[in-house]
Amino acid sequence: MMTASPRFWIDVEDLFDYARGNARPSGIQRVGFEIYLAMQTQDDFRDRIGFLRHNAAGTDFVIVPWEEVRALYEKLIRGAEAAPVIETGGATQPEPGRLRRLALRLPTILRVPLGRFIVHQSQAVRDAAAMLHASGQVLRDAAREKEKQSGGQEFSPAPGDVLLSLGAPWSHASYARLFRKYRETHGMKTGLLIHDIIPLLWPEWCQPGLPRVFRRWLDGLLPECDRVFAVSHSTKRDLTAWAGRAAIPLRHPVDVIPMASGFAPVRTDDAAGRQIVQDLGRYVLVTGTMEARKNHTLLFRVWRRLILENPGRDIPKLVFAGSPGWLVDDLLQQIRNSNFLDSHLVLIRSPSDAVINTLLRNCLFTVFPSFYEGWGLPVTESLAHGRPCVISDRSSLPEAGQGLAESFDPDNATEALEKISRLIFDGDALAAAERRVAEGFKPVTWSGAARQILTTF
Repeated sequence: MMTASPRFWIDVEDLFDYARGNARPSGIQRVGFEIYLAMQTQDDFRDRIGFLRHNAAGTDFVIVPWEEVRALYEKLIRGAEAAPVIETGGATQPEPGRLRRLALRLPTILRVPLGRFIVHQSQAVRDAAAMLHASGQVLRDAAREKEKQSGGQEFSPAPGDVLLSLGAPWSHASYARLFRKYRETHGMKTGLLIHDIIPLLWPEWCQPGLPRVFRRWLDGLLPECDRVFAVSHSTKRDLTAWAGRAAIPLRHPVDVIPMASGFAPVRTDDAAGRQIVQDLGRYVLVTGTMEARKNHTLLFRVWRRLILENPGRDIPKLVFAGSPGWLVDDLLQQIRNSNFLDSHLVLIRSPSDAVINTLLRNCLFTVFPSFYEGWGLPVTESLAHGRPCVISDRSSLPEAGQGLAESFDPDNATEALEKISRLIFDGDALAAAERRVAEGFKPVTWSGAARQILTTF
């Protein structure tokens, strides 16, 4: 018999998996945690929220205290507070060292492959060290998990209780089987939040193997879900179309939950951020991990044209605030070859939340030229800080922009140049964009997303 007031059980194993190999939370981990937090502020639901991890075999759930989940996330946030690494060009190029001078005397036919060999071997040594460190970490984690689970709380849900997956659990090879077991054996209802389906639509922008893993996970899991949620109408359309092409029946139309305007308050007294802003002068900001999909290359080309086509004019710096990710090695080499566009480009690796907030408050405007996003958190964060944003016109970004952001075709560098130049060189246009944001932006809280998920069941 189903209970009238079901409990909601949230699988957070993916958060613990993520923390094993990463020191900072990504957007998915941030979104998930904010929803977990907001669910527990709902007066009529707060006593019915619980959290789950997997047993060592991955075949069952065990209960994990909220305090443990929160402590892990706060550890990730603390890891994100380390001082950022700033890279930019210099007035003069450094003199080559002794070994490099000796190498330059070698014939090109020998010097070039030798250089590649040294680079690849150096990377192999770093990868081997990382692998050994990770192996030790996995063994230590496994020992701790075995000890913890031997005395852990058994998970025995009541019929009608709800099992939710709101993060990124696609690395679990038998995830669909786990959902099916609890639906059929315990009579649970199930819900899944989809952030994006990039590995299916754009496999060229992913790590090798991820599209295959992701497809196996999604195709197996969708039939086991009573309700599926998406972070945008764009993601809903893409997911619905994919399910249709793959002949996967959905038990209910996909629901879109509202994405909030930012994350939990962070430290605002940020001396490091203030110093960075002072050193930068005028700048335009791009936030988020550098990936091929996010199209930083277009902005590199746009800024080169700004410099070449406007001799003698004050060109603001272009700031990439985020660490390099997938498939950007060639772009990074181009940036270094250009001496960071002769110091017009600044890369701020691993900026803390406080530094990002300070950069957002003080920039001229932000740009987000991505080819595809599930939502577009950098857009809403920019608007929430009162700063205009120039965005790609693709996927979910117009939704994130609330009709307040100038947009361009991310395949058209000339159009992007025109939109960006206008805000740089026309003070009235920038002031009008600022007024439009100040008057039109509508903040959204995480409570809306949390409540919509909870009241669906």
